[in-house]
Amino acid sequence: MSMEYETVIGLEVHCQLKKQIQKVWCSCDADYDNKHPNTSACPVCTGQPGALPKLNEKKCLIMR
Repeated sequence: MSMEYETVIGLEVHCQLKKQIQKVWCSCDADYDNKHPNTSACPVCTGQPGALPKLNEKKCLIMR
């Protein structure tokens, strides 16, 4: 009995824009260059159970 497998390779890409002021799904500060690690994170950012994301309308207006 011979089994054939298909190789599937996926990429997950992250980028950080220098012009970014706030995050899209919350109002946390996105100035990572001048902050200590994990200080610009809230329950929405870290995906905590029960924390529902709310679209940051201010950010959407900037992206237009």
